[in-house]
Amino acid sequence: LAQAILPPGACPHPRQSSLIVVVFDTMMADRCLLLVALAAALARAEEGLVDGATPSLRERALMADLEEHLGNPCKRKPDGQRCYNDVLVECAGGRVASNQTCAWFEDCKHSFGSAACVEDACDRKADGFHCKDDRVVECSGLKTVNFTECPFYQECERDRLQLNMASCVEDVCERKADGMYCEDDHVVECRGLRTVNVTKCGLSEECKKNALGRNAAACVEDDCRYKPDGSYCKHDGVVECSGQVSVGFSKCPFYQECEQHWQAGSHFAACQEDACEDKADGWHCKGDHMVQCSGLVTVDVQLCPSFRECEEGFGAPAECV
Repeated sequence: LAQAILPPGACPHPRQSSLIVVVFDTMMADRCLLLVALAAALARAEEGLVDGATPSLRERALMADLEEHLGNPCKRKPDGQRCYNDVLVECAGGRVASNQTCAWFEDCKHSFGSAACVEDACDRKADGFHCKDDRVVECSGLKTVNFTECPFYQECERDRLQLNMASCVEDVCERKADGMYCEDDHVVECRGLRTVNVTKCGLSEECKKNALGRNAAACVEDDCRYKPDGSYCKHDGVVECSGQVSVGFSKCPFYQECEQHWQAGSHFAACQEDACEDKADGWHCKGDHMVQCSGLVTVDVQLCPSFRECEEGFGAPAECV
């Protein structure tokens, strides 16, 4: 991903990792420093600290930002399997004993006191190719056997002449003259009513139509445009501006918040304590996580797993339940 955003050789290629991909896709920063730093920090944590290093408090907190916390769907529920949105959970003693996310072509359904992930895309379809959520699904025997996800500039369309046939077809450029256009934070190049190239705008950029002339869109600076040199609060973090261009970004961990300051005409922003600024020493809740406070500062964090949440009673320390 670093090589896709930056010129060849500008950054070392990060190790492939589902966790790293989530971070990059969410933040999509266009600066090599952030990409490499996140890759290194998360790789150490994900690999079980093979180099002997312990992830810092900040690194662990940034990983917590990725977690999706769904509460406890088993509270006051009988033991057994049940559906929670598209997740199949096993309840035992009022807690989630296990969970399984259903595939996108499945649906979690209750049946005779139990629940299961069952076929959804092909359950009433003849053998062949059909559309499901901008994907081309191949059905055989009422089951999904293969699928193709259409890129954002295409859509799945059923063939009007051939039965049980569908394909990804042009969507963005089908009625546009040759040129460059904006779509979903990308610059899309159209030629002959087809998409021939796409460019993803960076974290600090926006796609602006006609930026370079008629039918000539481009990614242009957004965060630092018209701003004096300095640092500013953006995207739950701190953006560094120089010459009206973003030159750096630092995301605040969940226990901090970005605060803007003006000092003698200069613009300065920083991630500052938020979770413990008015808390007594000890463990407290911050969102779905636990933070240990000492001297009004966060000194440690404990990340509650999915399907658990932080609870804090009067006079009792916080805990993940």
